[in-house]
Amino acid sequence: MKRHIPNLLTLLNLASGTVAIVLTLEGQWRWAVYLVLAGSLFDFLDGFTARLLNARSETGKELDSLADMVTFGVVPAMFIYTIFKTMFLNQSPELLHIYSTFRWVILVSVVIVPLFSAIRLARYNLEEPGGSFFSGLPTPAHTLFWTGIFWQYMQEGMLFGTPLNLFFMWTIMLIMAFHMILPVPMYTLKFTHFRLRGNLIRYLFLLMALLILIFTGLQGLSLVVLTYIFLSLMNLLLQKRVTEKEQL
Repeated sequence: MKRHIPNLLTLLNLASGTVAIVLTLEGQWRWAVYLVLAGSLFDFLDGFTARLLNARSETGKELDSLADMVTFGVVPAMFIYTIFKTMFLNQSPELLHIYSTFRWVILVSVVIVPLFSAIRLARYNLEEPGGSFFSGLPTPAHTLFWTGIFWQYMQEGMLFGTPLNLFFMWTIMLIMAFHMILPVPMYTLKFTHFRLRGNLIRYLFLLMALLILIFTGLQGLSLVVLTYIFLSLMNLLLQKRVTEKEQL
């Protein structure tokens, strides 16, 4: 029975993502965000329970990627599409004729998010387990980044008190999407043990993430992901310097 628990959690992740898509289409964006957060929790728990119960399987591995493709591939694309569509509707009449030229280019370009997410997930399945780094930004982190922006924009029409520029957001979308498929090492947050030694970066990140969310709320999810990217790159640079010193 216990070997089915991780797969059940994976299916709950898939269900959360599917319903989040429907709710986004229906304009129930708050509940869509809550379900993405629930899906992220289920995604963490399925891997955690699989390791805890020693219930890993090839079926579970493939099922996990299929569920992630929905929750962390299609859903963020829906969030970004909704942001762009709302931004087009809210443009002033003077700028409307300028933006209308690029309207369909920008809206259709959102498709790169699920496409690059699929590539990222396929590569993840081929990676050797147990490493300290992922290759490219993980799809859950990418989704949480856009979830924070989506939450704030739909509430306030701004990002941290600043009106959003359409082309700036489009550029951010392209950068974050390419970050998923570029071979940039990103620190894995998976715990193999809970001792401080070997987990210092993980505990530091969790502390910083908690403080950010306490002071900013859900809109701080984007800042949490940027913090994760920064710490990953800093840890990589430190390891590189240590390696270079050892070779001298």
